[in-house]
Amino acid sequence: MGIPPADPERDMPLGAMFKIIHLGAENYFNQNLHELNITASQMHVLMYLERCEDEGKTVNQRDIEKHLHLSNPTVTGLLQRLEAKGFVRRTVSETDGRNKEISQTDASRAIHTEMRRRLDLQNEKMVQGMSAEEIAELRRLLGIVLQNMRE
Repeated sequence: MGIPPADPERDMPLGAMFKIIHLGAENYFNQNLHELNITASQMHVLMYLERCEDEGKTVNQRDIEKHLHLSNPTVTGLLQRLEAKGFVRRTVSETDGRNKEISQTDASRAIHTEMRRRLDLQNEKMVQGMSAEEIAELRRLLGIVLQNMRE
């Protein structure tokens, strides 16, 4: 009996695996969102705005930065592109004239169901071949990783 061949994925650093998963998921999703005229990053902004609207919350740029863990320049660019496409509107806050409130438009609301459907399909693809128990364990373990990285 010889030595079994090395499993390159088993030996790959976890950070590299997370990066490959992230890039693959983002590329896959960007391709599937192309016909909606949005990117994965833009979709995350729109979905956050939808949830806040459902909860009756107003949103400013800083809220988006914190929620999505993105820098100010990145969110500025995302909002400029979404506004140019007619998916968001920025208005001066009634309570603080220095702040701009970000809200979705009817065009954004019109594609929300399709965005959600495509996100669900991608999530199904990522866990294809896993049992419900394995998916639950994956979520639990990833939750621990997220918490560790936030500390």
